[in-house]
Amino acid sequence: MSADGRFLKYLAKELNNELTTGKIQKVSQISKTDFLYLIRAQGENKNLYLSLSTSLSRLHLIEANNEHFISPGGFCMFMRKHLEGGTIHSIETLNNDRIIEVSLSNVNDLGDKVLYKMIIELFGRYANLIILNSEDKIINAYKHIHPFEDINRTIINGYKYSIPEDNKIDPENLNKIETFFARENITYKDIIENIRGISPLLAKAILKKANFAELKLFDSYLELLNKPINPTLKLESKPKFYFIDIFSEPKQHFNTISNLLEHYFQERSNKEKVKQIHKYLLTFTKTHLNRNKNKLEKLTKDYKKAENNEIYRIKGDLIIQDQHKISNTDYKYTGYSYEIDQDLDIDLDRKYSVIENANKYYKRYKKLKSALKHIKKQIILTKHEINYFINLKQQIENNFNLNDLEEIKEELVNLKYLPKRKSKKQTKAKLNFDTYIDSLGIKIVVGKNNLQNNYLTHKFAKKNYVWFHVQNQSGSHTIVCDENLKEETIRSAANLAAYFSKSRNSSSVAVDYTQVKNIKKIPGELGSYVSYTKQKTIYIDPDIDAINQLKKVK
Repeated sequence: MSADGRFLKYLAKELNNELTTGKIQKVSQISKTDFLYLIRAQGENKNLYLSLSTSLSRLHLIEANNEHFISPGGFCMFMRKHLEGGTIHSIETLNNDRIIEVSLSNVNDLGDKVLYKMIIELFGRYANLIILNSEDKIINAYKHIHPFEDINRTIINGYKYSIPEDNKIDPENLNKIETFFARENITYKDIIENIRGISPLLAKAILKKANFAELKLFDSYLELLNKPINPTLKLESKPKFYFIDIFSEPKQHFNTISNLLEHYFQERSNKEKVKQIHKYLLTFTKTHLNRNKNKLEKLTKDYKKAENNEIYRIKGDLIIQDQHKISNTDYKYTGYSYEIDQDLDIDLDRKYSVIENANKYYKRYKKLKSALKHIKKQIILTKHEINYFINLKQQIENNFNLNDLEEIKEELVNLKYLPKRKSKKQTKAKLNFDTYIDSLGIKIVVGKNNLQNNYLTHKFAKKNYVWFHVQNQSGSHTIVCDENLKEETIRSAANLAAYFSKSRNSSSVAVDYTQVKNIKKIPGELGSYVSYTKQKTIYIDPDIDAINQLKKVK
């Protein structure tokens, strides 16, 4: 955890300088766990972002408000009632731990001045926001902890707030710190277990600096404690950050701690969002695919059953033919049918007359005959849906780009598989298809979902452009923006079409190519299915290294 007690102390100082005397203009809810406070301070509108997410909890200013809000929940409405219009007096950490206290005042419904405290506990998965009155009693909390849920703490309305006890050394009590560092064979775990607000990141830096500079551990601690603030991001596969520079190259510096946090968590949030939407769409697609397969199985059984409708007409005819042999008290009759040249057993209902029994069989015959057309139509539609979701599943599995996944989601909304989300009217974004330039300067565009494929093939491409697609399976519509193609361009386009398909990990993949004027959309098919003529075929091994050598245009 990079944002330890030391980190949050200096973050609180930064926020205190920026927001003291500021007025909370609006409290908005971004997601279930995230809130945004619009604060008018020092003649400017400032956006304070708070996340109580179990994995991405944080508090910092953001430069611009580009967030999409959701309908406020009960806790957000509570904050609106009590905090909006309030003036911030101070922001500081408590007990040198990961707890930030925001003191403010507001005017209640009776016109009286009321004091409040926002206690923001950034304890990772235990992150919480607790609202206190002037007597430090809890008036509401994002997460309530009832008695016996946690033996150490109770957070319910009316209880007096208390800071969690940990029996650790205060990081600014230098006498005790010096005594602690006088021990032998201290590990980084000893440091974080005995000194409050010290993360593994800082503990390791203390040990590393002492060993590298041949300093005593206490001297190394003092040097890092007094190091000037320089918000730094360590650039690596798993980025780390801190409010002072304790990293080796490569790294990136920021003007403020908030700038650092905004940059770092924007990247993490995007990755988390991609992960969530990818999982959601994949689960949604698999569910609909399985549902349609089960539906097709049932429809096929019903169709076979309905196909035998002629037997009911024959039974009705036999009853009419032999009605003089049938008594109203018979529950069964066996007669010879000349039409099928065999004896036929017929069940009879004694509540009805002979003619009424015949009419019942005729009615059943007509109903099944009529059902055949309906069932056949449903089978065709279900097969279309199965093909669509198989294709969609492959597109989702190959895509980990947020914009591409959002477009797939938009397509499902347009087809009414997903409900339309209520939001402010926005300008329609440009589709996120990929554009490459090969070594001959020829432009090649690649669609990675149905919206992109349909746009590129049926709207973007000119009739003489050349269209590439893997043979007999779902994949990308790849368009070369030229008509006289050399072998190098053909191989590059075929490689792209093969790589962005189900056959990505196969060899000798068959890729068809033809001019766009030979492409036709298949009526009734969902997705981006097409038929084509006058094609040629090339066999190619998908090669990501060759794709990386192409120039990708943003």
